[in-house]
Amino acid sequence: MSQPTVTSTSSPTYPPGSTYSVPEPRRGAAFSPAQATPYDRLPRTLRWEWWRPLVALTVFGVLAVIGSVAVVGVAMVAVVLEGGAAGPAQLDALLDRLLAIDATDSLVLVLSLASIAVWLPAVAGALRIAGMRPIGHVSSVVLRLRWRWLLTCSVLAVATLALSLGLSFGLGALVGQNATPVWTSFDRLWLPLLIIILLVPFQAAAEEYVFRGVLVQALGSWLPRRAWSRVIVVVVPTIAFVLSHGYGLWGLLDVGVFALAAMWVTLRTGGLEAAIALHVVNNVVVFTALASGAFGTTVNGDEGGSLAGVLITVITSIGYCWIVEILANRRGLERTSSWPERGPVAPLALPVPHPVAGWTGTPTHDLVGSAR
Repeated sequence: MSQPTVTSTSSPTYPPGSTYSVPEPRRGAAFSPAQATPYDRLPRTLRWEWWRPLVALTVFGVLAVIGSVAVVGVAMVAVVLEGGAAGPAQLDALLDRLLAIDATDSLVLVLSLASIAVWLPAVAGALRIAGMRPIGHVSSVVLRLRWRWLLTCSVLAVATLALSLGLSFGLGALVGQNATPVWTSFDRLWLPLLIIILLVPFQAAAEEYVFRGVLVQALGSWLPRRAWSRVIVVVVPTIAFVLSHGYGLWGLLDVGVFALAAMWVTLRTGGLEAAIALHVVNNVVVFTALASGAFGTTVNGDEGGSLAGVLITVITSIGYCWIVEILANRRGLERTSSWPERGPVAPLALPVPHPVAGWTGTPTHDLVGSAR
């Protein structure tokens, strides 16, 4: 009498630092840990409780405010050291300078960029306090930044921004709307350039970790795994990112297109690298062009943007996403995690007793490996 074939299974590998327990063996279908957990649901592979992302977001908000206030305090000390007096009038003057954002104003650059860069340690601290470890899950599905992939995307982002600037200046020349450059002298330019190079990568990365990282994973882990849930995961952080910028209509639309592109590459590649690369290169190029006077002004006005600018951003963003997709496929980039989500899991496969002669009962389980 033939015996049923027993399917061998191996225990799933769980992320380090998690308290995921191996389920008890039960009868039924084979247990498979490779259920392709996407980036936005990674917190469910860790110590999952619904309140942990909420704690993380709350603690982040508190730490971000404390960090930003500390940066403003340092700026006020700098104002005093410049020979002024710290008071309401000086604070109002500093706020006016911040609203104007003159790219050659070193103090304003440091204050604007550092007040956002402090979000990076705030994110790390919030995740640790909430017990969402290892905190590398917010970087990618492999629990860390993939530096070689980040470098590759940075090169692609440079090409994308070069194309965008070329199209902008070329279209402006065709319609006769190019601004006349007012070049900044090197003695006024070198310090702002140094600040841009040193701080913009942290500022841009911090925004990605917040708007395409923590916020996306909080929503993704709270919502069920449905198509409409993915829409919410995309739309809510995108709107939040757009509203964090004080531009006019065309400027906000431009930011919205960028945010959608950054969201797409994050979810498609399973990590923040492609979005960080595009964000860093974009901000470095824009701030450098402003500081140099290439746009005819060094002030980043809130009325910036145009229909042509939005269309150019749409074209270049689609091109960037398309090439990122091609490169990710060629590299065999890990886009999802094979760690199972915490919650109900499929049972482990065990052989079912084979019917013997004279047995008259009705089997309640199919044999392992039998056709259905």
